[in-house]
Amino acid sequence: MLNGNAIGILAALGSAASWSVGALLFSRLGESLSSFAMTLVKGVISVLLLGLLTLLIGEFSDIGAQAYSYLIMSGLLGIALSDTFFFSALKELGPRAIVLLTTIGQVFTVLLAVIWLGERLPLNGWMGIALIVFGITIGMLPGASGQGQSSLRGIVFGLIAMLSMSVSVILTKKGLEGTSTVYATLIRMLSGTLGMLLMGIVTFRLKKWMIPFRDGRLIWRFSVAVCVITFGGFWLTMVAFKYTSVAVANSLISTEPIFILPLSVIFLKEKLTARALTGAVIATAGVISLCTSGVAA
Repeated sequence: MLNGNAIGILAALGSAASWSVGALLFSRLGESLSSFAMTLVKGVISVLLLGLLTLLIGEFSDIGAQAYSYLIMSGLLGIALSDTFFFSALKELGPRAIVLLTTIGQVFTVLLAVIWLGERLPLNGWMGIALIVFGITIGMLPGASGQGQSSLRGIVFGLIAMLSMSVSVILTKKGLEGTSTVYATLIRMLSGTLGMLLMGIVTFRLKKWMIPFRDGRLIWRFSVAVCVITFGGFWLTMVAFKYTSVAVANSLISTEPIFILPLSVIFLKEKLTARALTGAVIATAGVISLCTSGVAA
């Protein structure tokens, strides 16, 4: 029988693999869907799944106006804004490049934690940042992804997505006191989804966004992708944090670039270059160094 620490380790690795699979699935779906439509429908499906889970485990509670405000702002910023730019970047760069780029989100989060939460960053934390930036630079150079030069617009979209998500993480931390992670995630997801719905109504684009989802097969494929990241990504992450230390869990979850490389080669028929592999390994080593410094979230 597995002990608690082993369960946490396996859950963290499963989460990393799930995020990589999710990026792969969404990259294919993005060929026929707008980024706004993907964000909205993903949110609707996730809210239904998380709402059902919250109802089953009885986690509904009154957490106070301040906590609600933090989580609502976090949802609007981290889901409505960040996810939309993430999907836009994914369509421009491809899954391998975007997973490499997401590692910079760890840097943003740590820096914001140092500035806003007063957390101290030791020497190995700064070394981790340097490795991450170096690894990303190598991975994003022309020809590194096997698809030619990376789109500058895609890189900008990706950076906006990562910065928005990092700020959202800080806000989430402030709103997590006194509530469960499942209920907090539901509030964030509901807020972000309502924000996207309001945007669609105000801009009169909602009907246009929904046209592709008349295809039953597309809805099914999209729902599978959402299930993968909702339960494989989010839920397994919570399991990892419960059964092992945050440093260990974060280090293992951050191995996404290692998982995405063989998946891209097998399913997208992309060419694996030595530069892409080197960049992924260096960036992952940097994330591990950063996470084990004890301040990454």
